[in-house]
Amino acid sequence: MSTFLKKLINDLFYLSLLTWLVYLVLELMKEGLISNYFDLNLLLVFVILIGVINTSINYPKQYD
Repeated sequence: MSTFLKKLINDLFYLSLLTWLVYLVLELMKEGLISNYFDLNLLLVFVILIGVINTSINYPKQYD
């Protein structure tokens, strides 16, 4: 797989995780600030899926 695609998936994972964390902190500080406009669970599902893809592509299993 090309290194560009690996780097893109890795960066996409970190960016979406950081976005989710920032939105979560903002939501905890003032309830309704984010949840009135956007469902954080959808972003969390995206973060988990990209995380699984990132792990399988960038960190393959090492067989002994």
